Amino acid sequence: MNTHKKHAAEFDEFVKRQQVDQSEDEGAFWDSERDEWLRYLEKLYSTVEKYLKPYVDGGTIQISRRQISLNEENIGEYQANEMVLRIGRQEVVFKPIGTLLIGTKGRVDVEGAAGKARLVLTDKNATKPEIRVTIKRADRVSSSGNEPTTDNDWTWKIATNPPLISYLELSEAALFDLVMEVSNG
Repeated sequence: MNTHKKHAAEFDEFVKRQQVDQSEDEGAFWDSERDEWLRYLEKLYSTVEKYLKPYVDGGTIQISRRQISLNEENIGEYQANEMVLRIGRQEVVFKPIGTLLIGTKGRVDVEGAAGKARLVLTDKNATKPEIRVTIKRADRVSSSGNEPTTDNDWTWKIATNPPLISYLELSEAALFDLVMEVSNG
């Protein structure tokens, strides 16, 4: 009987250690997902700044960023930047929604006085929403040896309005149209 209690105590300790190890691994995974999402968000903002550079340099558009809190299941609460364009009296806000979304790697809503549009981080070859299962494995690394490989090449695209949603390439002209649309321009 004493041996049974000893084994039960050892087994209890083993089970507890496994729970801690599992939560630490999951926490590192979700931290990595959040950090990757924030990098893609900054890449989007850099692209927008590049497209609008002549207007910013000319003083007709001001661009600023402000921190907001996002809260996503598994990731928890974290800080992200939203981008704000000031065009005269108009304000257009690029508001991050999150990364844990079905069918995309992330979404940013673009809001202005006349409405809202959506930018989605999706596979570069996607032309419309598709639900695919992608399995990431921590033991696969890129040729540089530093980053895990992924099966997708993520890029920002404009999502048209429902019900027949399609994805449009985010080009300079498409961005200008999008900003005018949400600003009633």
